[in-house]
Amino acid sequence: MATRDYYNILGVERGASSDDIKRAYRVLARRWHPDRNQDDADADTRFKDITEAYRTLSDPEKRVRYDRLGPLYTEDGRPPRPEDINEVVGNVWNNIFRRKKGDRGEDLRYTASLSLEEVATGTDKEVVVPRFVRCATCDGDGADPEGGKETCEVCSGSGRATGPRILSTSCYHCKGKGYNVVQRCSSCGGDGRQGVEDTIRVKVNPGVSTGQKLKVAGKGNAARGEGESGDLYVIVSVEDHPLFRRRGDDLLIELPLTFLELTEGADVSVPTLEGTTTIRIPSGSEPGKVLRLAERGLPKLGGTTRGDLHIQLMLEVPADLTPERVAALRDWADQLPPSAHPRRAQFDKLVEDRG
Repeated sequence: MATRDYYNILGVERGASSDDIKRAYRVLARRWHPDRNQDDADADTRFKDITEAYRTLSDPEKRVRYDRLGPLYTEDGRPPRPEDINEVVGNVWNNIFRRKKGDRGEDLRYTASLSLEEVATGTDKEVVVPRFVRCATCDGDGADPEGGKETCEVCSGSGRATGPRILSTSCYHCKGKGYNVVQRCSSCGGDGRQGVEDTIRVKVNPGVSTGQKLKVAGKGNAARGEGESGDLYVIVSVEDHPLFRRRGDDLLIELPLTFLELTEGADVSVPTLEGTTTIRIPSGSEPGKVLRLAERGLPKLGGTTRGDLHIQLMLEVPADLTPERVAALRDWADQLPPSAHPRRAQFDKLVEDRG
């Protein structure tokens, strides 16, 4: 397919005469011949496009077919395929809704680690992001400030293609800028951008979670030319906490207790995100029981409520016991009646009945 506008490439009107087309081709072919532009990586592509456009428009039969089919024109004359038509329609829509000020800069992604305490309160996080910013020397146009650019001869500086266009409304030769770079900026090498490490402050609301994206508008890469900068997307990664486990907006801690504390009950200090508080362990509590402290968890994102803090009671079996202490525990256990362990007695009976 003719994915480029041949009239735009040669810089002539659709009603141009054969002499106009030939004259335009000679000027452009001489200007963009690869032998004369060995330092320009685009020259070879431009020269091929110019030659392809001239080969079609200089042949009366091919030109008639091209004028009739436009972007669906093929040099071998084969009819367009459905996928070719879809591609052309997509290009036309993209052209209609294309940004007026050139291509947009690239979006960036950055992963920021947050502590659970920062999630609880929210924070202003400073992140250092490698990004491209507009070159201060050339103001982003890539040309040396001292005579590094010249007005595009094809569009006379307008940046517009001549005549009505379907595939593109921008001049092919200057890409809509109205000028061409003849001497590159020494600071950015003609790219129009420079790499920096930028310190950016990101507002983090309370209640965020791992995987959430925070958008910082305009802090992606600067565009080449006059386009808008891309955006920065900060991906949240919440660090593991040595005490708390997160379950949505709720928090869970495992509280190790001695046998005596579970049996008699006890007042025990437990951690919260704000500090510590004292809770009462009911007498006769069993391992695995969960106590709840209402609204002592994490704030709900975008809301006014908080989750709960769940405290799971765990029995810590004594470690590093001497033989004498083991013997003392055995003597104490031997003195307990069967009724002291009713569930164990019921379990043993069920096992015995099966036999």
